[in-house]
Amino acid sequence: MLGERRELRVDSTIFCYRVLAVKSTTMAHPPAALIFDMDDTLVATFAFWLEAESKLLETIGHRWTPELAIQYKGMNALDVAATIHRLLQPELSVKSCQEIMRNALFEAFEKSPIKPMPGAVECVRSLAASYPLAVASGSPLPLIELAMERLELKDCFAVLVSSESVPRGKPFPDIFLAAAKILEVDPARCLVFEDSLIGTQAARAAGMACFTVPSSSPVEIAAIATRTFASLRDVTAEDVASVVS
Repeated sequence: MLGERRELRVDSTIFCYRVLAVKSTTMAHPPAALIFDMDDTLVATFAFWLEAESKLLETIGHRWTPELAIQYKGMNALDVAATIHRLLQPELSVKSCQEIMRNALFEAFEKSPIKPMPGAVECVRSLAASYPLAVASGSPLPLIELAMERLELKDCFAVLVSSESVPRGKPFPDIFLAAAKILEVDPARCLVFEDSLIGTQAARAAGMACFTVPSSSPVEIAAIATRTFASLRDVTAEDVASVVS
């Protein structure tokens, strides 16, 4: 069991987001490091998040809808719950909503098989031979570790970092900048792999190139991502080496 999920210490601030300006960067050399989002980029976790979101929404007398979910897709569990609280104004406190959401997410991860997204395992293993890799995810760190261990990918990554550990989650750039700092790499020399609009916004706000396999909002993502792909199977070593942000 992953006991850390009961130890929740959060500020009760209601999180508000805006679309961040995309920083224009030019990568004159191949990337020095690669940073991967986890949820629905490396690991098929949509069902886990849906279960956790639905548990919270049912608790406060609402139901999950795609229109609601698009407001927080790509955020971490604390920010998802805070966004739901801001939009729906339930009687429960923000902290209580966050506890319900985070605990339900742990339960979903623990009880279900963890499966990779198409091409994810092969992509990571092939690129790990040439680049330092990081995972920068909105999932809690124990769940990132669990997923990477079950997929036998943990040894491929030099850094595993959760956006719960930085002041602001996606679409702010904090998580990607933190990963670059730990890797000791200039953010402009990093290439991010993402699936969500919010995650792509965060990568671009960090001044990083971003390859996105869209799980939603494909038109909006295509407008700001460095490149989009149908799956990680389609990403080649040549694509990575020749990326221009």
